[in-house]
Amino acid sequence: MRGFKPSVFSNSGQNGNILNSQLTAEAAALIASQSLSLVEGTNPFPANALYDFWFHGQEHLKQRRKAFEPLTTEDLKPEFSEIELELIFKDFFAEEMLIRVVSAVLTAADKRRNQCQAEPIARSLLLSFLDVKRLALVILVSEKHLSLESVKRINRIRRSIERWTDLFLGQFVLRFGLEEFAHDPARSRDFGEDQSSNLNTPHPVKTWDLITAGLRISFPSGLTSKIGDNWEMMLGAIMACYPPECFNQSATLKSLQRIRIERSGSHPETSPDRLPEIFNTLMNRSLFETKSQNNPFQNQSVKKNAVSAFNLPNSQSISYSKLRKRKSDENSS
Repeated sequence: MRGFKPSVFSNSGQNGNILNSQLTAEAAALIASQSLSLVEGTNPFPANALYDFWFHGQEHLKQRRKAFEPLTTEDLKPEFSEIELELIFKDFFAEEMLIRVVSAVLTAADKRRNQCQAEPIARSLLLSFLDVKRLALVILVSEKHLSLESVKRINRIRRSIERWTDLFLGQFVLRFGLEEFAHDPARSRDFGEDQSSNLNTPHPVKTWDLITAGLRISFPSGLTSKIGDNWEMMLGAIMACYPPECFNQSATLKSLQRIRIERSGSHPETSPDRLPEIFNTLMNRSLFETKSQNNPFQNQSVKKNAVSAFNLPNSQSISYSKLRKRKSDENSS
């Protein structure tokens, strides 16, 4: 397209991929769909991966700030055309979707593991992103460097991305109460309930396959406004947080069910002495009733008295001889 500066807008990435809004959205969907594989892990996150995630994310935001700040000045002529600015805003809002999803995943992982390792780093990057977003919204509201039609198109893209974000965050709002990361918590919770009910159906729909197909329609492939490879390096750092057991030999992610089965072998076994007291009581009751059914001398009234004894608070187990004595006392009376 004419007018695009090769130093700012490119049509190919270093690895042959175009890291545009479409791939950013697909990456957000992948991380959201495989989030429980990361959340349910037990080992600490690699410190170097968390550092790379924060560092490259901050460096990328510096480039976005450098593009937005001059546009907040009224008397400064914009460096980009309207078409270029629309592309920048589209990529930027798609990046917010990924940052919110990753921040929610890392926060949920820390909460489940009862640690404070990844959440502060994720929140720091999210706050930095929101600060740059403030500049972007100031530019849109001012309408000084964009026509009304361009602002309307950008705003439609922004609202669409917010709905997609709430969709990805549905399970985090429903399971972990992370409403703060959603744009509309009520809408996100509705999405989470729909996803949860779908999993409990006899023939669950492959929801994430449909979501990926919808993303490719909403975010068609095209040019990118990425500068440098910081965004690509940040995505690599996010994937490095996943434990090695989450990947197949072909470098694809395993299903959550398979990961859970494999991880179950490393969990400590539960012995009867570690069970809660209520389960010990139920086990003793079941054992007693089994013995009672096999005893030809015990009638229904004895069984009834024995079961009622277990329902008394702080009751102790009663031997068979005591039950026979109680029965003879009742007959004599």
